[in-house]
Amino acid sequence: MMELKSRKNKDLCRRLVQEWIGEASKDPGILYQVKLTDRGNTEVPIVSSGDLGVKIGLSRRQAVRVLPSMCRGELDQILEMMRSEGLVTPGATAQNMNHINKLKLFLLRAKKNPALLKRIPMHGRKIQVTRFIHEFPEYEFPTIFTKSAFNRSSRVSYEYFHSVFAPEVVNELKKAGLCDEIFTASNRKPRSEPANNTFKETRDGIDISSVSEFETLCKKPFDSVYFLFALGARGVSSLSAIEQYRTTAQFVESFLRSQGMDGSETVREVLSDYLAVKFRAYLEDLIAAKDISPTYGSTQVSNLLRSLQRFSELVGAEHFDFIKASGFKVMGRTTEKYQPYSRTEREVIAGVLEKDMRRVWEQYSSVYEPTQSGQTFVVETKSGLQIDGSLCTKENLRWFFDHKLGSKPFRLSELIGSEAQSNEKLFRSGFEQYRWRYSDEQMTLSQLYDCWGVPRNPYREDIFAFYMRLVQVTGMNPMSALDLEVDSFEPKHPATLKPCLRYWKERSSGAKEMHLDIFRSEITWLSASQASKISEIIERVKALTKNLRDSLPEDHENKNLLFIAEAKPPQALGTVLRFYSSGYDKYRNIFETRYINELTDSDTGEMVSIVATRFRASMVSEMIEAGVSVREIQLMMGHSSIKTTLSYLDRMDFNKQSRQMILEKLEIIYNNAWVPQEKDKLPEKEKDHGEVIFKTPLGGCANIFNPPDFIKSSASYDGGACSNFNKCLSCENVIITTSHLPDLFALLRDYRVAWKNGSVAATPYGSVIRENIEILELILGDESEFQKSELEKAERLSRYIDSAVMIDGAAV
Repeated sequence: MMELKSRKNKDLCRRLVQEWIGEASKDPGILYQVKLTDRGNTEVPIVSSGDLGVKIGLSRRQAVRVLPSMCRGELDQILEMMRSEGLVTPGATAQNMNHINKLKLFLLRAKKNPALLKRIPMHGRKIQVTRFIHEFPEYEFPTIFTKSAFNRSSRVSYEYFHSVFAPEVVNELKKAGLCDEIFTASNRKPRSEPANNTFKETRDGIDISSVSEFETLCKKPFDSVYFLFALGARGVSSLSAIEQYRTTAQFVESFLRSQGMDGSETVREVLSDYLAVKFRAYLEDLIAAKDISPTYGSTQVSNLLRSLQRFSELVGAEHFDFIKASGFKVMGRTTEKYQPYSRTEREVIAGVLEKDMRRVWEQYSSVYEPTQSGQTFVVETKSGLQIDGSLCTKENLRWFFDHKLGSKPFRLSELIGSEAQSNEKLFRSGFEQYRWRYSDEQMTLSQLYDCWGVPRNPYREDIFAFYMRLVQVTGMNPMSALDLEVDSFEPKHPATLKPCLRYWKERSSGAKEMHLDIFRSEITWLSASQASKISEIIERVKALTKNLRDSLPEDHENKNLLFIAEAKPPQALGTVLRFYSSGYDKYRNIFETRYINELTDSDTGEMVSIVATRFRASMVSEMIEAGVSVREIQLMMGHSSIKTTLSYLDRMDFNKQSRQMILEKLEIIYNNAWVPQEKDKLPEKEKDHGEVIFKTPLGGCANIFNPPDFIKSSASYDGGACSNFNKCLSCENVIITTSHLPDLFALLRDYRVAWKNGSVAATPYGSVIRENIEILELILGDESEFQKSELEKAERLSRYIDSAVMIDGAAV
């Protein structure tokens, strides 16, 4: 923005306005975007000088101060041009005119670009107003066009929308040949519903408990689709939600017809495993063509998944399964809250968070040094102390702050009742002079303190990076992390001697303990180890908030909370608040604005936005990549039931990651495949033994179809593949490699425990277990053929393997 301080610059301002008028003469569409205001002392609205100033490159404040006096003729000319263009509505307020002109601008563009018309959400021949407003956020349409938001002051624009704009849209749709294409979706009925029956009545009357009863209902083409969604709609109660299921049924029927089906197919053929995935691909094409919005498409997918889930719960559908499909991304962040970050994104976020944590820590831990440069801006006159405005610079203000106020900050609200000639009030007067002379900076007193590095209590934006980094490292639920207390971190748990976090988890049984040292060291974004990083974060937050915490009474609700901050002036001065209560968007925006150039994915070039809930999904993604078991994921996430963990994994989109992992394994299998080039020349002896190694619970088997004689002579051998896996260790065909050692160590450990603490020795299986213990001690003991380092590593790995000894199907 340019500064207007001289006559020359004011002339430049007039020239800029005249140039803008010249452009508007060539392109009248520019006039539709001019805002009008009722603030002038005239009977009719006038052009908003602040809005016009922004369009020509001025700040709003400068434009309001200069344009009304310097460019009055030009502003009147613009208003006259708008009147000739039909943009001034007689008898309407400026606000109503602005709303109406937005609609006129939309129509102007829609006539030139029919693609805009196709995006208009229609129901029959009526515009769905709420969806229309959300479909075109760039126009900033107000909600007053809806019945629920109607008020008397907006009557003119409301009536214009429904009596002029909406009919004009229908006419344009007819001219563009889009009438049938858009209206058919709501008017057509691809199937005839039962006589004297509606979808809701079908939904209320359907009473089936088995697949056979469901198949009995299906008599007409695509009845299976119709009754599937009637069954799914039983899970909702509102009429609008029930109607959505009926609409989804029509979409699914249209999709099946596009696949060449005619409705005569069986229920199993229609409800295939890939129905949801293929239907999503069908909707994706509609979204790309702007026929439906991503949000609407996600609703259709969700309705189908819920209906298929209800079908899978019927008797006889035990073997029915289907592949679930994810919804669609829309503008904004909320729909991506369960999508894991990529490895590059995780590294970018971790680096920026660490950088901001260092910045805040250095700011608060550094010692403030008073300045020696500068001079006072207070001069003595016959009438008393006066402020010399020419001396009110930032340097002199700091000198006065350090040498007259003792470097002690104060709030302007604290000056009430103080003497007029006090140093605090003199400083305030000098500060106001500085703000007036350097109006472009618009600096507050607290910002001035920050500029000088004056110590203060942390604000919420200062705590943001610490909170987000802790959530990223732990993968905790953001709300649980918000409720952490100063003593939540325990370096050594009494039971496990491992570091853990104690926290409170909502919607569960309450207190939880999260053990930290459960990850492999390959997780790249951990700077050292998870526990040490969390300890560092918590200790620094405690140090930053110590003075603030000490100032609170013992019974204060935020006294023991870890993430607290001081309210930022001018609101709620001196109040101690938790990090956030209704959301952290404001502080995220401040953070992302500060690091906008660094929060960029080098792979895609797109900006990386920080969403706390995505860290939890990213942590699970890291664990899956590291090969961590579902049980360990359950422990990390604090789920009391593994079903909850599996549902959570199912809700997150790991399709791409799963495909990548499967591809890697397939490549390994392909590369290790043995393909003989001269199959006929293989010796006959080799055909008996072969090169295929069969994996058994205790090792590998060189020839599972040719067991030793003592197995062949046993009564349990039926002449096929050997199944006496408890005899593997004493078999001559057994093949044991280093990969089997951890399982063997775990088996030996559990055998010893069962032998020592149980009554296994008295059972018929006692001799077998004793024999296996002796063989395992020979394989893993001092006389082992394996390297000592290999045995030590395998023994460590076996600690995390649960290998229960089974006797007659029961663990001992």
